[in-house]
Amino acid sequence: MKQSIIFRLVQITCILFLFATQGCKKSADGGNNTSGYYLEAKINGQAWSANVASSLNNSPAIAALTTSGSTSVVLLLGLMAVNKDTTALVLIFPPNITLNKTLDLDPGQFTEAAYVAEISPGSGTYYGYNTTSATGGSGKITITLFDKTAKIIEGTFSGVFGSQQGRAAVQVTDGKFRCVYTTDVTKLPKSGVKI
Repeated sequence: MKQSIIFRLVQITCILFLFATQGCKKSADGGNNTSGYYLEAKINGQAWSANVASSLNNSPAIAALTTSGSTSVVLLLGLMAVNKDTTALVLIFPPNITLNKTLDLDPGQFTEAAYVAEISPGSGTYYGYNTTSATGGSGKITITLFDKTAKIIEGTFSGVFGSQQGRAAVQVTDGKFRCVYTTDVTKLPKSGVKI
């Protein structure tokens, strides 16, 4: 049951991602993020940084607290748009996660990560990768701050993101984030302005 909830959330997030990137807007500052919030990592050794601003504090990464039945999770999403190429990183973890403790990404414990990338720039067709053992994936996450008053979350992550279609795994290293969180999913990156 736990695993199916996580997979459903990742699928919903990927659908939101696909919808949002059909007309997302890059950060108004041209990629020079001054909000103080970020979602960054190295994807197969290349720098990756979310640059699609949300309507919440102009943050290029945003987390939403969501509930399915009696299970609550934090769904953290960042989109990167470069020219016509769009990618996304998604992290999922429980809101009661122990601070400063490195945990394995494990859907059975409501922790998982996913990476979504276009097959080729501007194609509108996407490949998905995740950290589940079914794909050969694995990873780690550490939440270092979960400020429920200021609604800010910080942490680090890394992992091997595998593919169910047998594509080569994606290596994610040096992942870090600082973002705002909300219970209002309308604050997620919106469509409306073509890239």
